[in-house]
Amino acid sequence: MSFYENIQETLAKKSVNVVIGDIYDFMAMWKEWYRGNVNDFHFYNVKLSDGRTAQKERRTLNMPKKVCEDFSKLEWSEKIEIKLDSPDATERLNEVLNSKENAFKVNFSEFLEKEYALGTMVTVEYQKDGKTIIDYIDGDVVLPYMYTNNYINGIVTVSRTTEMEGKDKIYYTLLTYHEYNNGTYVTLKELYMSKNESELGKEMDFKSVYPNVKEIESVKTEYPRFQVWKLPIANNLDTASPMGISILANHIDKFKSIDIKYDSFDHEFITGKRRVLVGKKAIKSEVVGVDENDNPVLVSYFDTEDDVYVAIGGMDDQPVKDINFDLRVQEHIDGINMELNYLSAGVGLGTGFYQFDKTGLKTATEVVSENSDTYRTMVHHRIPIYDCLKDMISAICEIEGIPFTEVSINLDDSIIEDTNKIRQQALTEYNAGLISKAEYFRITRKLEDEAVEKYVTQMNQEIQSQTISDGSEFNLKE
Repeated sequence: MSFYENIQETLAKKSVNVVIGDIYDFMAMWKEWYRGNVNDFHFYNVKLSDGRTAQKERRTLNMPKKVCEDFSKLEWSEKIEIKLDSPDATERLNEVLNSKENAFKVNFSEFLEKEYALGTMVTVEYQKDGKTIIDYIDGDVVLPYMYTNNYINGIVTVSRTTEMEGKDKIYYTLLTYHEYNNGTYVTLKELYMSKNESELGKEMDFKSVYPNVKEIESVKTEYPRFQVWKLPIANNLDTASPMGISILANHIDKFKSIDIKYDSFDHEFITGKRRVLVGKKAIKSEVVGVDENDNPVLVSYFDTEDDVYVAIGGMDDQPVKDINFDLRVQEHIDGINMELNYLSAGVGLGTGFYQFDKTGLKTATEVVSENSDTYRTMVHHRIPIYDCLKDMISAICEIEGIPFTEVSINLDDSIIEDTNKIRQQALTEYNAGLISKAEYFRITRKLEDEAVEKYVTQMNQEIQSQTISDGSEFNLKE
């Protein structure tokens, strides 16, 4: 019985029915591919010509990591702005997000990358020592127990530590329940101890171990203090589970094919390198004289340390043979690109997103067309990102007491659209009287209706005129 199945069995006795299924086995596999070395694929045995068996390591392009990185970059960058109703509220929010503890701009990019790798991630917001903290939690230590359709409103997070007790290893497991129901957010902590790695073990008295930590907390709130982040991809591998699936999930065969061809490409330079065949006698040293002490002076006409020379029998009376193989470079490049196209189309990035040539792997950097598969996939994936991000920001604002009525998220569209061209066009239309001031900021700053009206009103109150640095005077007076 696996550790998670043991948790399921233990909690079932408390009438807590966590959902396990096969999803955690799949997560373990996706994590291996994301890591880059899969034991039963990248390490394999081959039988040599002399009958011996040798272990080989298959070279990898590590495309699973690359795919997750690129999706994260498409959806998130340092240019993205999160705004509340007023500059003061936005500033207070940014102080929380950019604190040393949260480092949101850095951590969130990595968080999204892991979401694409594992399919599910969780954020939890809470206060510690007067500071609001964001916990970024991997999905493979999260067990759902309450959900409606795909909306999960009850989870258990699993945290494990080990200690040595003599020669024995003791496993301590902290289970934290997070539940949001009818406007109430509840957390409950339980501690277990076991000498068996695959068992949850015996429940301990939580207060005796953590006397200064609240065992149970309940808060009336409009916003749950945790968010379950999932990719908008149907879970076809474990249909009974409410958990998401990785962007890698249905493309393992493609990753294998890419690495097989890349390994063959690398092997081509090893097996196809130049060889010089010489007779066995030719590599033997020849006596050409004696030194001052009458010791024989030996001379070898071939560098025996140079592996380009291969001594074989039957060539003693034959000339040296130079063998120089033709490398199948272009054939391998074409084969790798074919597989990369299959992969990029399969994950929704369209063909041609990746290209392999003599300089290595390249990623498309041109502006993405709004008609392209890449653009449609980006928009599709942004829907749950927007939803969870707004819920997380709302929870932080409530904890911090930051007043707000609307959260505006300006995701970076520079890869999709020429922002300078759009800004110039909007300014031209404004100066020509074709659009209002509010519409100008709606277009160029991606503000929502209510936020843009407040922004314009505040600017009119504080500033009489301002020059916008694109070559034209922008008059803020009505």
